[in-house]
Amino acid sequence: MIKLRNVVFILNYIVGLTGFLSVVRFVDPFFSLVFVFLFTAGVFVDRKGEEIVPRVVLNVVSLLVVISLFFRASTEDLVIPVLETLLVLLGIKFLEKKQFRDFMQIYTISVFLLAGSALLSIDLSFMFFFFVLFFTVVLSIIFLTYYSQAQDLALQKEIFKKITVRTLLIPLVAIPITAFLFVVLPRTQQPVFDFLNIGSKGKTGFSDVVSIGDVSQIQEDDSIAVRIKLDKKIDPDNVYIRGVVLNFFDSRRWLRRNLTENEKVLIKNPVKQEVILEPTGGRYLLAVDAPVSIDLKGARKEGDMVFVYYKNIYSRLKYTAVSDPEGVILAEDVNLYAYTQLPNSINREVVQLALRLKGETELQTVKNVVSYLKKNYRYSLKKLPTGEDPLYSFLFDIKTGNCEYFASAAAVLLRINNIPVRLIGGYRGMIYNRIGDYYIVPQRYAHTWIEVYIKGRWIRFDPTSSYAARVFSEKKKGILDRLKLVLDAVEYAYINSIINFDIKKQMAVIKGAKSFVSSLKFNADKLKTVVYYLLMVMAVIAIFTAVYRFKPESYEKRVLKKFYRKMEKLGYKKRYNEGLEEFVDRIDREDIKAKAMIFVKEFERLFYTDKRFDRQIYKKLVLFIDDIGIKS
Repeated sequence: MIKLRNVVFILNYIVGLTGFLSVVRFVDPFFSLVFVFLFTAGVFVDRKGEEIVPRVVLNVVSLLVVISLFFRASTEDLVIPVLETLLVLLGIKFLEKKQFRDFMQIYTISVFLLAGSALLSIDLSFMFFFFVLFFTVVLSIIFLTYYSQAQDLALQKEIFKKITVRTLLIPLVAIPITAFLFVVLPRTQQPVFDFLNIGSKGKTGFSDVVSIGDVSQIQEDDSIAVRIKLDKKIDPDNVYIRGVVLNFFDSRRWLRRNLTENEKVLIKNPVKQEVILEPTGGRYLLAVDAPVSIDLKGARKEGDMVFVYYKNIYSRLKYTAVSDPEGVILAEDVNLYAYTQLPNSINREVVQLALRLKGETELQTVKNVVSYLKKNYRYSLKKLPTGEDPLYSFLFDIKTGNCEYFASAAAVLLRINNIPVRLIGGYRGMIYNRIGDYYIVPQRYAHTWIEVYIKGRWIRFDPTSSYAARVFSEKKKGILDRLKLVLDAVEYAYINSIINFDIKKQMAVIKGAKSFVSSLKFNADKLKTVVYYLLMVMAVIAIFTAVYRFKPESYEKRVLKKFYRKMEKLGYKKRYNEGLEEFVDRIDREDIKAKAMIFVKEFERLFYTDKRFDRQIYKKLVLFIDDIGIKS
């Protein structure tokens, strides 16, 4: 026998934990710890069957938690505080001694948590949690209904299995209907609830201001920045992904200042890309360097070949781009003063080093600087130079640093020699996923390099030492890395087929279905053949249905029907929602009542056991029925 109470509480825990796990990666760790503590205490409460904190106190605490939301939330940051508040309220609900409404409130809060996570990211994990919660909540409500009527009820394994299977048919039937509605319902160009995404936490990305050392934080992030599908093969190890141009230096930070530019790419070998950009929190769109165009509503090309979105990117974007890895950026009327600007605080030793590296031509000076940095300095993400003048510390003291230090040093040394130069923030290198035939760009591939203006052209130079070796060393993949590629290929397919199923794809599916139907030209003979086979299939289904429906009744049902018929002959009819004992209790003739109760007790004793209800038991119970109404 299976105790219904255990089933209801276990399903309740699964529902609550699913809601928690769907948002744990988004909320502050403090709130996760609070929930885990409250949840654990709630399990203890359920086992003891007694409240450790009065319900009134818990209600007051819940009210204070909700009030605190108004002090933490803002129009710029709304979703995360709401999820954190719901998480604490869910934990508090687990502390209460649970009644029907408490279970329902736990189910509701868990569903709201999952819905809130969808405002932050609808990835493959969301679909997993969705299906777990979908099936579990439906199952929980059915068993909770039984539990609310009889808390001590125990079910036979066969009955429990039957209820579970039939209950799970409810969401299974809903899935194809949902899929159909997913295809046919009209779509908008913008998400309906997009306003709620304001302030959602994006992953680390490039912004208008980059302090020296900031990129190292991105490089320590193992998540994916962007996925790119190309229409032709390129060298993934040496490709550069362009993001932002930084043109102003204040001795500690590189900033982006608006300059009137009119640049264009001299196209040699264009490459078309299908880009899926993960949330960054910034406005810059990524594309293979040098980018020519980006096809995305709300995207704008600025004069220095940087593409920006009309708002901060807090949700995944998909767009197409055209670039030329071999292209050259041409520019006229460049603001030479802006690209040679330097702060007055540049150390004299830095100036002297720059002058020593000056060559006979601008190109020779650039080569001298890049060569000097690569030969004399070492790439590292640890123990980065700090202090009042981190650039001086890098050049003369520590002599190790990440790409920002190399690029910043090269730019400053060249600007001292009056050579226009700017920093480019983006990524270098990609990982090819053979399963999905696309490239992955991890956040740890974040990189900065320089562009130097020589004779009307912006030319890329990468002064960072050993960076390529670091990227190449990561190409050696073990079993775990290959498994990650497989899982990401599934994620990529999910993104393309579900997340980015827009109005264009919807119309394409409808037109394709229409074309398919119109292309089916049946003659009379073919039509008769199709109808014949359809009738055969329907006949087979009807036979199986008839066999299933008209299978012999169980001995339990047969003996109860015999009992009900006997009682009706004696003038007593069982009401629809009446239990057996309740039915017998209202019989006014004591002799009939006594013998009927003997039958009921014996039936219940035999029914609620693991013993199979067979013909022998049936015959035994029939003897009790036959004895009802016979005077002793």
